[in-house]
Amino acid sequence: MVSIRVLRALSPADLAAVRTFLDSAHVLDCAQLNDHLRADLRHGPRPGFLAALATTGDDELIGYAQASAGNEGFVVDAIVWSSFDGDTDLASAALLHRLLDELPDDAAVTWWTHDGDSARELAASLGMRPGRSLLQMRRDLPIDASTDVEVRGFQVGADEQAWLEVNNAAFAWHGEQGGWDLATLQQREREPWFRAEGFLLHERDGELAAFCWTKLHVPDTPDGALVGEIYVIAVHPRFHGLGLGRALTVAGLRSLYAAGATEGMLYVDATNTSAVRLYDQLGFEVAHTDQSYVRPSGGSSQ
Repeated sequence: MVSIRVLRALSPADLAAVRTFLDSAHVLDCAQLNDHLRADLRHGPRPGFLAALATTGDDELIGYAQASAGNEGFVVDAIVWSSFDGDTDLASAALLHRLLDELPDDAAVTWWTHDGDSARELAASLGMRPGRSLLQMRRDLPIDASTDVEVRGFQVGADEQAWLEVNNAAFAWHGEQGGWDLATLQQREREPWFRAEGFLLHERDGELAAFCWTKLHVPDTPDGALVGEIYVIAVHPRFHGLGLGRALTVAGLRSLYAAGATEGMLYVDATNTSAVRLYDQLGFEVAHTDQSYVRPSGGSSQ
């Protein structure tokens, strides 16, 4: 028998149980919360946080779902133990149904999925339609290309407001990366992977024009490759057409290689054909595709 509790705040005991659950082998071999949700959980929830915990009769946590406020809507996800001896699809469906029931009926909702056919069927049962597809692209490092565009590292406590202006102008349309405020950025600054020296800024006439924020992934095994990610990259719309996207990508990859990474990766919207073409020209290849499903504002999938 599985029971589900929906909470707007987690007690210290519940938070410890959720963290243990997400770090367990039963979860690590199947899925993880995305950065947007994990940061909200790790550093304290922002307004709009909602959690659903699925437990068995002996109070063992076998599933966790979360909703966090995004850009004019909510981002949700649900994860169930890969070794759960019940129906994992039914458990995921129950968790997501409970979350959606508690969210405002007119709120836009985005769910990033971890698998194919079962996620598509579950999304349809939730009244959600296909949304953005995200390509994960990878290439070996180092990269032969170079750039003479000057960059400097991010200065914590000094560059936040200028960066927020560029980010929110570049991603005004984006459900997770758009609409950031200072508290959201400061959450990321407290992440264990945050490196100010890997957060590259490019200025023109004293104005922040573009940035390339990088991230290093600890290898899964002692002999595994250190992977460097282009975490977020953007050019302010006022500076489009100057080739800064390519220049900052190259600068980011060279920075990651200097930090020890031997493989580079990034995520890009499948419909962003100009960016996909650029990354293809720089030697990236598609490793896999993540699919989102959405409930538009108004609560209708039509």
